[in-house]
Amino acid sequence: MSESHASILVVIQVQGQIKIGDDMNILNFCKRPAWVLVLIALTLYVSSAQAHLKWFVDDSQQAHIYNNLIFYSLTWVSIGVVLILVGILIDRIYPKISASWQPKLIEKYATSILGILVGISLIISALGGNLFSMNIKGSGALHTTLLLVEGFIGVSLIIGLAVRQASLLLMALWLVVTQVAGLAVTLENLWVLGVAIFFLLRGRPVLRYSREDVFYLSSFAINQAQALTFLRVFIGANLIFLGLSEKIMVPELGLAFLQEHQWNFMQHLGFFWFTDELFVFSAGAVEVILGIFLVAGWTVRLTAVTLAIFFLTPPFFMGPAEIIGHIPHISIVAMILLFGRGCTLKIALASLASMLKRARTSHQAPLI
Repeated sequence: MSESHASILVVIQVQGQIKIGDDMNILNFCKRPAWVLVLIALTLYVSSAQAHLKWFVDDSQQAHIYNNLIFYSLTWVSIGVVLILVGILIDRIYPKISASWQPKLIEKYATSILGILVGISLIISALGGNLFSMNIKGSGALHTTLLLVEGFIGVSLIIGLAVRQASLLLMALWLVVTQVAGLAVTLENLWVLGVAIFFLLRGRPVLRYSREDVFYLSSFAINQAQALTFLRVFIGANLIFLGLSEKIMVPELGLAFLQEHQWNFMQHLGFFWFTDELFVFSAGAVEVILGIFLVAGWTVRLTAVTLAIFFLTPPFFMGPAEIIGHIPHISIVAMILLFGRGCTLKIALASLASMLKRARTSHQAPLI
């Protein structure tokens, strides 16, 4: 991931710890007209189509082959390159759109609230017989056991009990699900790994049932920006994979969805040449582009605002199931909107490696 442009928030290495400065005034960048224009341009192509199609459409639809795949691809690659260049330019002119913000009190409570919301989502999924999302269903003793584990993790995150252990268990559960449900469908829930790594790094600062009883890390200050990077990168990668797997590579799902729900608003606006096929491809392309912006750390707050609109619109048409299924996504987007890009992935990975190393050698250190 490249974040070398000049507007990146200065990262200073002090005594082995990463400290990030500068403040973010959200009102300032909201007043800028440039990002509003980009937001409008993006919104023209994607509305409620950000819904997970497999939640509402049978995935056994007959395979569909694009009639104009090369044209669609070249067009959206060109649009993507232009948007990326515009995004980098906006970051240079208005660096606070992506700059990291770390208010000590607010970020502690935000971290804990994120854990509670993710925990609620996991419990709802488990009670519904689903693993992580509505399209991972099953039956039998093994599936029931996995649901119980999912529910246990959810309770742990809600009450703040042994959150770091729960994060490791969440990673293990994700890996087991890849074997049970298949890698492709599990990759559609990459956000799970981002959340697990985030809480492994951060634990539960406040609103917790008890102190952590593993990973004695008082000698290593875990930076919120470093942990936030994993949320940003994994939710971005999740969007990229969903754009490809549910729309661009498997257009029959989107076409079947549009047969039941007339969401091709371009035709309603009079652009009759904008076929359902083009709409599905465009929806996937925009999802991929937004994911790339998050992974790369470009205009992250603008991207988060765009995603928030996409995630919050479908419930008005699809009912409460859509909003319930998107609780983790909306929560992560809110964290990015509030706190910015975090730091580079290289620094974040170094933090994780250092934390794990110290956890193995500092068993006698006092608790956090």
